[in-house]
Amino acid sequence: MNCFDEPMLGEESVNYCINPRCKHRPNPDGFDNCLACNTSLLINNRYRALRKLQHGSDSTEIFELQDLEDGEYGCYIPKILKVLTHNSDPNVIRLFQEEEMILRYLKSLAVPQVFPGAYFTFETSNGNNLHCLAMEKIEGQNLEQWLKENGRVSEERGIDWLRQSAKILESVHRKGFFHRDIKPSNIMCRPDGSLVLIDFGTASKITSDTYIKKYENRDTTRIFSSGYTAPEQENGAAIPKSDLFALGRTFVHLLTGDRPNDLVTTATGKLMWRDLAPQISVKFADLIDEMMAVESHRRPQNPSTVLQRLAEIECCHLTVANLFGQGGSKLNFLKRYIRWTRINYRLASLGLGVSLFLGIIGFKLFPPQWAVALNNCAHENYTADRLGDAQFYLNLALLLEPNLGEAHYIQGLIFEINRDFDSARNSYKKSLKDLPEKSLNNLARLDILEKQYSAAIPRLQTGLQLVKEVDLTLPGLEGAGILGSISRFAR
Repeated sequence: MNCFDEPMLGEESVNYCINPRCKHRPNPDGFDNCLACNTSLLINNRYRALRKLQHGSDSTEIFELQDLEDGEYGCYIPKILKVLTHNSDPNVIRLFQEEEMILRYLKSLAVPQVFPGAYFTFETSNGNNLHCLAMEKIEGQNLEQWLKENGRVSEERGIDWLRQSAKILESVHRKGFFHRDIKPSNIMCRPDGSLVLIDFGTASKITSDTYIKKYENRDTTRIFSSGYTAPEQENGAAIPKSDLFALGRTFVHLLTGDRPNDLVTTATGKLMWRDLAPQISVKFADLIDEMMAVESHRRPQNPSTVLQRLAEIECCHLTVANLFGQGGSKLNFLKRYIRWTRINYRLASLGLGVSLFLGIIGFKLFPPQWAVALNNCAHENYTADRLGDAQFYLNLALLLEPNLGEAHYIQGLIFEINRDFDSARNSYKKSLKDLPEKSLNNLARLDILEKQYSAAIPRLQTGLQLVKEVDLTLPGLEGAGILGSISRFAR
């Protein structure tokens, strides 16, 4: 689905025939049936197609709808109708029907909303049954359109958009689905700057079965968008990490202004694009390259890892020069509306510079209190399962107080969730001084996962002794139970 808000295709009409075989589809107002083919203009006893939007794909068409039915399900919400025009392939029909169920399941996320009775079939005058899906119309532009009008994106906007996209993808994956067709035209930007992921017609449920097994059994259809699709997906073996590859390719397009297919590729499949995006930092470019790694195991583990990396990049940007630069840009913005004299502008710039300088000095003078407060924010976000936000606050806390054990402990928990066990182990070692019992317990757990029982036993014994010293009997008993089990394995 390339767009939800294309201009009318030169056809002024308030009633549009959705029969793909009709030879003259626009109709004047006041008629119940198409004047050219006699297909009903009242769709599912509820809708009228106001105009045809751009083709959704080779097999679908998109129409803007008028909803004639009043009710509790948002009749005033702008809607579009997606119509499957080629319905001979049962796999395509199945995917189309599943889109409604997936969108309904993802209803609280940044995706198009559907309403009761959204999927239905509609019979044309020539007896052709069309599969139809009514959904929310997303106002704004898709990112491909935005790029054509505004040119390549800045690093600041790129980080913001990648963060939003990764958060949406994180939620979609946690709900048990992956998209399989991420590209600039499938991400919408609302007028308020928020992003929406659209076109779930190719989405699939994440199961324990391998995708290639389903493909070999002809139980699915191959999904391919040239330049964006991951290599394993081209071979019929899509996995959730395939979405990260496509998202990386999407941002290469946005950051360079060039389609991935138009860029040079090395013999190993690596895209040569950095010289075309001089406006971004090396760290941001490194993240994009990792997302596009040909071998899936070299990509970030999941969208949460991408969010963590973005938080680290943003912390690197928190420099005095950047703060002064941001302050200067605010003054330049105000100059449009305030008639500054040269003296006033210089005084304002000096005042802003002094304020920022004093703020930075204050930031450094009281690191313990600030670091603890930031760590508390990190803990709250971790508890609420907002790992990207938690990582951002952790980075700030550790920037102020690199030896803050509580922050290293939470960092270790996040690394464990992302299955980066080596980094988790390093973080727990750094938290040993402040949180010895918890850190030892978690280090022992990592030892157990790696079947290093001889290393786990002394950690558990030390941790158990520390617990006894502060009379925490329940954790002590738990540790004793674990220790007994490990001892049996180690014999």
